[in-house]
Amino acid sequence: MTQTLANARRFAEAATIGLLFVASGAAALIYEVLWLKELGLLFGNTAQAAAATLAVFFLGLSLGARAWGRRASHSPNPLRAFALLEVAVAVTALSYFELLDLYAAVYPSLAGALRGVPAAFTAAKLGLAACILLPPSFFMGGTLPYVSQHMVRRRDELGSTVSLLYACNTIGGAIGAFAAAFVLVPALGFSYSYAVAIALNLAVAAIAWTKSARAALPPYEVASQRNEAEPDSRRSGTAATLSAVAFFSGAATLGLEVLWTRMFAQVLHNSVYSFAAILISFLVAIALGAVGAHRLCRVRAAPASVLPLLLIVAGIAAGVSPFVFHAVTDGLQYVAPTAGWWMYVASVFSSAAAVVVPPGICLGLIFPYVLSMAGDEEGVEVGATVGRLASWNTLGSIVGSLACGFAMIELFGLWGSVRAVAAAYLALAVLLLPSGAAGDLRIRAGLAAAMILVLVLLDPARLPVVSVSSADELVREKWETGHSVVAVTQLGRHRRLKLDNYYSLGGTSATAYEEAQADIPLVIHPKPRKVFFLGLGTGITAGAALRHSVEEVTVAELIPEVVEASRRHFGPYVNGLFEDPRVDVVVEDGRQYLLTTDDRYDVIVSDLFIPWQSGAGSLYSREHFELVRSKLRSGGAFAQWLPLYQLSERDFMVIARTMLEVFPEVTMWRGDFLPSHPIVALIGQEDGTRLDPEAVTSNFRVRRSSDDLSRDLAMAFTGLFYAGNIGANRALFAGAPINTDDRPIIEYEAPVAQREQAGGARPWFTSFPLAEFEAKLLRGLQPVDDPYLAELAPGERDYALAGMDLFSAILQRDAGNTTEADRHAETFRRSVPPQVYGVFRKNLEIAEASEEETS
Repeated sequence: MTQTLANARRFAEAATIGLLFVASGAAALIYEVLWLKELGLLFGNTAQAAAATLAVFFLGLSLGARAWGRRASHSPNPLRAFALLEVAVAVTALSYFELLDLYAAVYPSLAGALRGVPAAFTAAKLGLAACILLPPSFFMGGTLPYVSQHMVRRRDELGSTVSLLYACNTIGGAIGAFAAAFVLVPALGFSYSYAVAIALNLAVAAIAWTKSARAALPPYEVASQRNEAEPDSRRSGTAATLSAVAFFSGAATLGLEVLWTRMFAQVLHNSVYSFAAILISFLVAIALGAVGAHRLCRVRAAPASVLPLLLIVAGIAAGVSPFVFHAVTDGLQYVAPTAGWWMYVASVFSSAAAVVVPPGICLGLIFPYVLSMAGDEEGVEVGATVGRLASWNTLGSIVGSLACGFAMIELFGLWGSVRAVAAAYLALAVLLLPSGAAGDLRIRAGLAAAMILVLVLLDPARLPVVSVSSADELVREKWETGHSVVAVTQLGRHRRLKLDNYYSLGGTSATAYEEAQADIPLVIHPKPRKVFFLGLGTGITAGAALRHSVEEVTVAELIPEVVEASRRHFGPYVNGLFEDPRVDVVVEDGRQYLLTTDDRYDVIVSDLFIPWQSGAGSLYSREHFELVRSKLRSGGAFAQWLPLYQLSERDFMVIARTMLEVFPEVTMWRGDFLPSHPIVALIGQEDGTRLDPEAVTSNFRVRRSSDDLSRDLAMAFTGLFYAGNIGANRALFAGAPINTDDRPIIEYEAPVAQREQAGGARPWFTSFPLAEFEAKLLRGLQPVDDPYLAELAPGERDYALAGMDLFSAILQRDAGNTTEADRHAETFRRSVPPQVYGVFRKNLEIAEASEEETS
């Protein structure tokens, strides 16, 4: 009876510690997710910035595991020490806010001074990230050694007990990643989500401290000796060998996680939710592998034979994963293209479960099993041993994620990199194979078969990386990088630039529309001499600026391969963009470039960005708009182009309301008259700005290289694209929330809207809803009363109404309402000069003008 009660108390104690470790892991992943987002805003949303942040975070964990592990072995009360570490994490995490504000103030001048020295600039970023992330991650690294020291009672329990602790911490990480992406940030924003993580640390510390005062577990049995009857074959190798295997396991596991994430980026909408789903699936798999290692530790088998077998299985599972992915996605098809939000989320998780979880479990077996092998060493100290191996494992994670994310994927491609990691598992198995027994001969035979399978039969080179819409679409060139897969394809006589298969960055069939994105803001500005473009794409938009009277053009593009693709394949369409001495194309996060430059511009043009793509939401935030306004010269204009065929009405209202918080004058301009694929520009300017008809006429003449173009024609062509005065209709947007860096509404709501639209539950802000909104703008403030149009002649102001009639005619024709279409078309014909009507007549005669047919 006494023994039963003791066992029950011990089980209750272990369960409590396990739950505390789950909570600790959840807090750690919440921090990691938030740090990646926040430092991305400071350092730029580049793959290199994210990699640097993760590297610093893992370095802190590694240093902490090693340093605290040594102390844990001699701690009189490891559980109390664990509680103090949790408090230290909370305190240092709390200081993050002050440090971030400090570095936000220092960073622009530092970056400006070091921009010409890339290595020094990168080192400065790493140094700033280290000051912010190293203290809390250093204390996090000590939690596993101390809790292991508290829980492990005997040397032969080290593997099985620590495996369960590792599983608890990892499953906590999965819970934290889910909470951060799907619950906390959407509901609370970043600051309050951060507060939740801090509160979680403090709660864990309080409970652990309370339990440490009455810890029921007996002290570690230092005198526990190895069973002399146990065969020597049960004993593991040297500490150096185990450290090397731990390092390799971390490198290969994190490397594959990076590669699997890149795989899924080719078939998902790449929002914060998509990336979180892959991370959660990966962490669950690793946790399940640790549970499997716990059970494997109880199997009486020679570890020296089991470990190579685990490596062989992991290598095969990794090598098969590209083929499983190809089968699950039906050859790189977009996942659940017509599913609503929750069905889409379920589809992503189920796809990840099929591709990532099985091999992830195999990978997750290895490191915990290495810990069990360390328990066979004479005189083992639990905390020090766990700390040492965890440190090497985490250092390996840094190397593997950087190697696979950058060097390997560029050298071998996506599929080749997966194959190389799989082969590395098999190579390590060869090195660790024992010699002698018949059982070992069977392992050798299995290894030979695995090597033939992975290196000969499973050749992923035949799998496609770029998906094409038809057999006639040809891939002219592709680049596989740590950031994305960039491809230029050709269908007929037209070329298209694609990012991660399903994101079009533009193409030659839409040349007129892409040029209009430069023409409209440059025509309406009195003297557009110095221009900045945030985003390059094909380069057609920026190239169009060179037909205006500009003196300097700066283009910032995040992805270097996009620049290369534009240079190589869109040269005839970019008006000499890469040869013109007025142009400077910089490969940098556009927001960061503006943050760190002292230049001021007459016009800043922000490209069409996919609203739901991870990182794009920060380009619609109040802080970004404030930064942009600070970089405008007196009388400057900022044009934010919006793809209404990718935005819900609420998303549009949020962006407009946010711009109104920053710019006193905001007007709305059409980029085309397409009913189902419209784009608009919200143009922010200073208070009291008026459209100058003489400047418009002059700019239009320069653009068209025609000195005899009349003012009436210039104003007619310009006025048709004017959709209304947003600033004078502020009441329409009063109920919309403001998108900020701390409350990134667009980044978290746009992906939901995209899936709800695909499932038929929510429409895009196009067609009749858009027409109704534009009519509401004009009803709220007729052109004759619009202060922005005050310098125009009465007839010139009415061209805005003619533009509304043109759009309505095309819209009604597209819907099959011929009578209404004819009525609006006739009104349009009578409202504009014959030359203008002739240009748009073709639009009025077809149901839905395609990009190729309309100019």
